[in-house]
Amino acid sequence: MNQILYGLPFVIAGIFQLYEFVVFVYCIMTFIPRLYQSSFGQIVARLVEPFFNAIKKVIPTTFGMIDFSPLIALIILELVQKVIFWII
Repeated sequence: MNQILYGLPFVIAGIFQLYEFVVFVYCIMTFIPRLYQSSFGQIVARLVEPFFNAIKKVIPTTFGMIDFSPLIALIILELVQKVIFWII
């Protein structure tokens, strides 16, 4: 049981890092329309856009033509990760 509890923070950190990477890939894809419209792009969009839409409902994230929801999403992910590790 101690081995599971010892490895749990590494698993949680890995999941957060993977999702942060997916957010980063989504940001890069928005500059490449062909990649954004591919099947890979649609999978990435389905993973990330619900989180962005939830953020947009709470905080106005668009200023002019720039959408800051990915940046806010990364900040929220980091804060949630720190809170989880503080609790553990």
